[in-house]
Amino acid sequence: MNNKTAVLLMAFLLSGLLTGYGTCATDKPSANKVPALVETGWLVKHLGDPEIKIVYVDDWPSRKAEYDSKHIPGSLYLGIGALLSSIGDGSFPPNKSVFESAMSKLGISKNDHIVLYGFKAKNIFTFSTLWLLDYFGHEKFSYLNGGLEKWNRENRKTSGESTKIKPTRYKTGSPDESIRADAYYVLMRLKEPNVVIVDVRGTDEYTGENNPETNRRVGHIPGALDMGYFTTNFNDNGTLKSVKDLKAIYTEKGVTKDKEIIVYCQGGLKTSNTYFVLKYILNYPNVRNYVGSWGEWGNRVNFNWYPAEQ
Repeated sequence: MNNKTAVLLMAFLLSGLLTGYGTCATDKPSANKVPALVETGWLVKHLGDPEIKIVYVDDWPSRKAEYDSKHIPGSLYLGIGALLSSIGDGSFPPNKSVFESAMSKLGISKNDHIVLYGFKAKNIFTFSTLWLLDYFGHEKFSYLNGGLEKWNRENRKTSGESTKIKPTRYKTGSPDESIRADAYYVLMRLKEPNVVIVDVRGTDEYTGENNPETNRRVGHIPGALDMGYFTTNFNDNGTLKSVKDLKAIYTEKGVTKDKEIIVYCQGGLKTSNTYFVLKYILNYPNVRNYVGSWGEWGNRVNFNWYPAEQ
């Protein structure tokens, strides 16, 4: 290799590092054909790209007022009503027609690269939208690391103008049932040595000391690991932890690539964050979201058949 070739190669590699994936980059391109995690610097360089749709996902309580006054230029607004109606409570698969309607109203097409973010970096509805996109076969989606909080800390350009929308006729792909679990599926795998169940709610709900959702029973699914989604996956500033740190945290708990991982919370929303980290940051091949979660296991199942621990 001559000197000129070496210099060009080094410049190419550095440009990929600077514009690609930031401090929490995955080891290889994600399964959805675009970087699953993008940094603010990357998005700045792609503002205005016609194939990229930036979506601000609302929170609870609503942050619509904040969107109206200050958002990333070109952002579309997605309320949580359509999201919750689509994902449901786990009794049935997610609602395809509701999801298609929501995407159509935003002017999103099947080939668009969707970049999602929320007002708060830890917005669980942002990750739930990512999971739905994955479930319904959308091939190109990314999460903006740090969300609007990080964007504002860096004094990036914002806008209060509404984004013009041209509605589309969005059609989903075939639902991917390999990333969803129901109560019976979980029950049949409670004693499987190659299956790990992860409770992402937090220690107080895991132990039953706190019951904020007034469930009929408290505790956790037998054998589940206590790995609260925020303390496990996020830094204090709202950005995702590095690949190195995340890999060490999960490996220490026995959550490894060679096993099937089932994640649950109260209603299948917080789970989506851990699902995203395992599948798209750490490249775990077999991760499922138990959408019904404790809202189902702690209330709507036959307690004689579906056991619980405290």
